[in-house]
Amino acid sequence: MDALVIACATRDHVNFLNNQHALDKKKTKEEKDKSRFDLRNKLCFKNKGDDKGNYNWQFYKPWDNFTVDARNELEKIIVSFKQNLRVINKSVNYYQRFVDGKKVIDKQTKGDNWAIRKPLHKDTVSGLVRLRKTKTVSLNAALDNYLDIVDKALRKHIISLVNQNYDKKKLVKYFKERENQWNGIDITKVAICYWDNDNVASRVNLDTSFNEKRIIETITDTGIQQILLNHLENYKGRLDDKGKEIAPESLAFTPEGIDEMNKNIVSLNNGKFHQPIFKVRTYEPKGNKFNVGYVGNKKTKYVEAAKGTNLFFAIYADDEGKRSYETIPLNIVIERLKQGLKEVPERNEKGHNLLFSLSPNDLVYVPGEEELTTSLNHQLDRNRIYKMVSSSGNQCFFVKSEVANPIVNKVEYSVLNKMEKSIDGIMIKQVCRKLQVDRLGNIQFA
Repeated sequence: MDALVIACATRDHVNFLNNQHALDKKKTKEEKDKSRFDLRNKLCFKNKGDDKGNYNWQFYKPWDNFTVDARNELEKIIVSFKQNLRVINKSVNYYQRFVDGKKVIDKQTKGDNWAIRKPLHKDTVSGLVRLRKTKTVSLNAALDNYLDIVDKALRKHIISLVNQNYDKKKLVKYFKERENQWNGIDITKVAICYWDNDNVASRVNLDTSFNEKRIIETITDTGIQQILLNHLENYKGRLDDKGKEIAPESLAFTPEGIDEMNKNIVSLNNGKFHQPIFKVRTYEPKGNKFNVGYVGNKKTKYVEAAKGTNLFFAIYADDEGKRSYETIPLNIVIERLKQGLKEVPERNEKGHNLLFSLSPNDLVYVPGEEELTTSLNHQLDRNRIYKMVSSSGNQCFFVKSEVANPIVNKVEYSVLNKMEKSIDGIMIKQVCRKLQVDRLGNIQFA
């Protein structure tokens, strides 16, 4: 658009605009008299104005259909982006040393020096945590690990039977003859303990986000859980000026509320002493978190990928052409590049071959239903070209190729201002084909 405006501008346009710009800064009567009315009358016309007679001056178009022709030509343009996917590269270290009494600068030759061009992970480091939890299972399953049964009296009774040479078969028969009743309780389903080893924990500040559910489901220390729940109970049922109930955590865990809790922490802990609580250890599933390293205690420290480091979304296909998807984590990409391999594995864990990989700003073409069964050697429909924005897990998000930034947030596409499906409802990753743009702007399928 800039080039088109410059091409259509004349020297008269430049002189007129320069003159007007100079006058707008400081208008005096003498300067107004110097205004180029001749150029204004030559280049501009009055618009119709409003009911009150107000009007302004507008430039004549270079030709009658200028705006329509300009828009039509602009809509034919496909914007491509230069990729800069440097993840790591070799760095060179220089040092000074003396040779025959002279100072020389020499290059370090020992070892590999790699420069990482992206953040490796978020700042928060979590530790692997082992949590004791309970679940309800059938009596038959509980008897396989009877020492883990929660009910102490039932567990003690089963142990006494085992000491009398009862095996599992005899135990099942013993309880079946009593219709799975014991001390007047139905024990068809029994609660047992188990260890959950697939969680990581980190210390966070106590704040108003800790409602009753979060306290129970995320805090590792059951003693601290009980103190916080007792403190939260004191703030339930309070009303605001309009008679609406106030969320208890919004009062209990403000800085003032936390100070109040620590003053009364002994009574909240059933008369037992406890250190003041300002931070708590919370846990969450390990998920996609990975080890910081492999030496020493680094193997027990887990971190999460930083935002914007998912640079490669791999699309694989089996022998029948059915696609599968995977986002390659940055730490895997770095490890492969250090070994001299490509960023994306040629085969996934299922043995499917790599079709292609997508990175942010890559363009893809989404064929319509009538094009899925035919070749795509015809003229590309610009409205079916999308730009890859980001990926996570097996999800990949796109926007239309002509979109720079959404005008209205969370309205045009989705909550995240990006979409997995095309405008006509086709899942983009399932049918898309990657486009390649050369330095001359020629577009072809990769």
